Amino acid sequence: MPQVFKDFAILFKYRNFLELCFAVLVSMLGFGLIIPLLPIYAREMGASGVYLGLLTSLFGMTRSITSIPGGVLADKIGRKKMMVGGLAVYTVVMFLFGVSTHLYHLLILRACQGAASGVVWPVAATAVADIVDPKDRGKAMGFFSMMWDAGIAVGPVLGGLAAAAFSMAAPFFVCSALSLASALLILKRVKETHKKSEEKPTVSLEGLSFHKLSLIGICVTGFTVSFAMGVVHPILPLFGNEVIGLNEASIGIIFGAMGVTRFLVKPISGALADNIGKKRVIVTGLAFNGVFTTLISFSESFTTIMLPSVARAVGLGMTMPSINALVTSMTTKEKRGRVMGIFSTSRNTGLVMGPLLGGFAFDALSVRAPFFICGFVVFMGALVLIATVTEVENENAEIALS
Repeated sequence: MPQVFKDFAILFKYRNFLELCFAVLVSMLGFGLIIPLLPIYAREMGASGVYLGLLTSLFGMTRSITSIPGGVLADKIGRKKMMVGGLAVYTVVMFLFGVSTHLYHLLILRACQGAASGVVWPVAATAVADIVDPKDRGKAMGFFSMMWDAGIAVGPVLGGLAAAAFSMAAPFFVCSALSLASALLILKRVKETHKKSEEKPTVSLEGLSFHKLSLIGICVTGFTVSFAMGVVHPILPLFGNEVIGLNEASIGIIFGAMGVTRFLVKPISGALADNIGKKRVIVTGLAFNGVFTTLISFSESFTTIMLPSVARAVGLGMTMPSINALVTSMTTKEKRGRVMGIFSTSRNTGLVMGPLLGGFAFDALSVRAPFFICGFVVFMGALVLIATVTEVENENAEIALS
């Protein structure tokens, strides 16, 4: 039997890991429904490129604000309450997206969505790190991220078809229902993974990590990756729609293909990271991302945008599971929520700044400029990672500091 299929046994090796992965799958299926459609939805209400950048930046801004407090609270009161509460907010916000009639409605709701995201996803990744052994952490993060991408792979295709068959609002209502289902699944099936801590909460880097310089370096790299993604992601649907002439269904298929690619790559890259090192896998993924994002700018048809988009997705699939595993290996279980909150804030800061620059570049420079900016920034992130980050052998370090 091929090793990749044997690796699926990890889903059943640790209690609640399968339930957490399935909850993420259900939630991200709903989220994937609206990813490629929100810029077009806003465009129909009269949004400019800069406004679209602001719409995406608000998500990152409020996510940054809630990530660190969310991590501190997760260490203090537990992971489960934070995840269920955040998904309940998601449920309401997605429904209200579907009934919105003005651009300022979208801005308010996007801010609320980002706040909920800052609580839910870093805490969910922390819960996964809580329940798996350090030697399996890269593989586990790969499978956890794979469920994320399974939803994002199928969601855009279904969302594009639903929008074409019914209305642009329909996918938002479906997303609301799926977010509620995910919240109920965690509430009923997932056990708390962390005991309540009596330690006084802190967000200082002192004492949180085995290697402070490495933590700073991985945070800077996370910022550059999110910044680069933020530059391109709100623009890519518009580039396909307005420059190449693709309809909503075709754009949904492209995003779906990217999601399928990440889905297939992540478990393989996670297992590879456990064997050859997380840092090597991250650098390789960043190189793929930078090169093929730049090549997207030369696309002139469905085929020529699909191919580099899929290759870019390979890089994204290699990068994030290993980054998450590397971050969680830099601290102890008792401080993991706070460290993930700090890392998430660095990533979210990139999501604030990137879309603003991408929207401005799309309007003021050229429709292809955001792709060149993305490629350059990703390569800078790779250089920072190489220069500053030392991989941690966490199995022994956790024992020493616990």
